[in-house]
Amino acid sequence: MLATDKFEEACRIFEGIVWEVKRGQASVDSFAENVGILTDGIWSTYQNVLEVDNERLAGFANVFSWPTIDAFAADMTAWMREFHGRIHMEFEDYRNKHKIQKAVEYIKENYSQDLNMAVVSNMISMNYSLFSYEFKRYTGCNFVNYLRDIRMKEAKRLLAETDLRVAEIGRRVGYENEKHFMKTFKSTCGVSPTEYRKNRDYS
Repeated sequence: MLATDKFEEACRIFEGIVWEVKRGQASVDSFAENVGILTDGIWSTYQNVLEVDNERLAGFANVFSWPTIDAFAADMTAWMREFHGRIHMEFEDYRNKHKIQKAVEYIKENYSQDLNMAVVSNMISMNYSLFSYEFKRYTGCNFVNYLRDIRMKEAKRLLAETDLRVAEIGRRVGYENEKHFMKTFKSTCGVSPTEYRKNRDYS
């Protein structure tokens, strides 16, 4: 329950057990034994998922090193809350990466369409601002430049390997306006599409 949406319920159960020990309804030795089982379970479950401070975690197994059971329960609960938060962030990060992977695949398959960041972020159901941040973190560049680079790479391939007119190549890589395509190509590649094709022919 520690890293799930039942975390608060787990905390209430833990508080209930502590209350039973304080009232003498459960033995301290039994409580200490079960805390040891809990810490071992946390370690074995999450050691390969998240870096766990095993020394600190193992310390909770020694219940009797705390002056009172209330002091122990407060420290143990605080640690569980901290750990739960870290696990939640780790899985949220994983989910975001998975979404961005889907976005990248979508761009590669649909770069010839009228794409923009709003369209793609909506497609993967991610907030626009979060998408912008996560996309740059994942790809190393912003959305506009990433899309442009994919389009330019395909444009260069078509210029080198086909006899298609420049305007048609522009349309095939997502530019309906020929002048816009030519301007973008030259600013990115250093030469016009026609010059690029001639240089390829002479090379």
